[in-house]
Amino acid sequence: MIGVLVSELNPASSGYLLEMMREAFSRITSLDPFGRMIEIFKNNVRNSLLALVLGAGLGIIPFIVAAANGLVLGMLTDFVSRQQGALFVLAAIIPHGIIEVPMVLISVGIGFRLGHVVYMLLSGARTDIKQEMIQGVWFYVRWVVPLLFVAAFIESYVTPLIAMRFAGL
Repeated sequence: MIGVLVSELNPASSGYLLEMMREAFSRITSLDPFGRMIEIFKNNVRNSLLALVLGAGLGIIPFIVAAANGLVLGMLTDFVSRQQGALFVLAAIIPHGIIEVPMVLISVGIGFRLGHVVYMLLSGARTDIKQEMIQGVWFYVRWVVPLLFVAAFIESYVTPLIAMRFAGL
């Protein structure tokens, strides 16, 4: 919601953000679908793993990851919907986002959990940070990584086909 508000109050900032992202990801968007899928997968795995592991710093990094992603998504959604329409935005996000967003949020949640355990440890409570980290990473490897792969596949092969049907409506 904050991203949409920022975009509404300052549409130029959303346009600037979109251009920055186009430049930053131009290498990825120029790849064939398989190469794009691998790059998207690597990026999502890296960012969600960082949110998880760096959550041990009292949950600050996961909060920043979640807030920044929400801000950017809100700004871009608002800007692109004004250009292409809301149906296009939904078609460009939902097919892969229905899997990707929950997986990133689960990683953020595990990071928050680790931050809470570190806080408890610093407060003098008996906790097993090593066991918490092992459980968090195991869940991440067992569930999050495979589903991020599925989301990257959908984002590279399926989402573009669906989004094209709504372009310019």
